[in-house]
Amino acid sequence: MAAQFASQADLKPKTISFQRLSANCWAFTAEGDPNTGVIVGDDAVMVIDAQATPLMAREVIRRIRKVTSKPIRYVVLTHYHAVRVLGASAYRANT
Repeated sequence: MAAQFASQADLKPKTISFQRLSANCWAFTAEGDPNTGVIVGDDAVMVIDAQATPLMAREVIRRIRKVTSKPIRYVVLTHYHAVRVLGASAYRANT
């Protein structure tokens, strides 16, 4: 039997948290993975890693909107794994 693709191996619902790490930095995690970092700057927001799907990314955006109305101008993708990049399409201009 072939090994499952990493994202398919664990499909159980996970508890999501959006934890403030410092004055301008938050961590969005789903029991440790996937993770998204959020940094609120003077005039914009930077998101680090986009989540695995646009639906999951929209949940990150929803939580960002609870702490700031500044536009999300930057999305940094740290590497090519699906759980990090496939949600990128949800971060369109001025979300």
